[in-house]
Amino acid sequence: MRGRGYLGAEAVQVALISECGSFRSIRSIESQASRCHVSLKVQHVCPECGVVGIRLNRQSGLCPACTERMHLEEEIAFNEILQREREEKANEAEIAAIRRERDRMRKRNSRLCKKHGLKTRRERKK
Repeated sequence: MRGRGYLGAEAVQVALISECGSFRSIRSIESQASRCHVSLKVQHVCPECGVVGIRLNRQSGLCPACTERMHLEEEIAFNEILQREREEKANEAEIAAIRRERDRMRKRNSRLCKKHGLKTRRERKK
């Protein structure tokens, strides 16, 4: 009864049936708890860390410490995503490869314009 009292009288009744095999009415459990000075008030339990009797966050359903840990983990994960994106955007080798390809295409276009007497890009914009 002391081990499961924070879950309420119904949970103590189920625990007695499953562990001891004996059936007790809710009223008898309440009176025995009163005699033994055991509280049967239902208290919240954090599903993450198992702390009993603390106010749980309405949105996350966790205690304040676990909620803050969850927020910290989310921020760390978001920071890793940002770092990865930044590294992808600033990849010098990739930028150099793109620049080489662009230079190659510019030279090829210039040669075609000279060879066939076509207008260059600058002349077409005018």
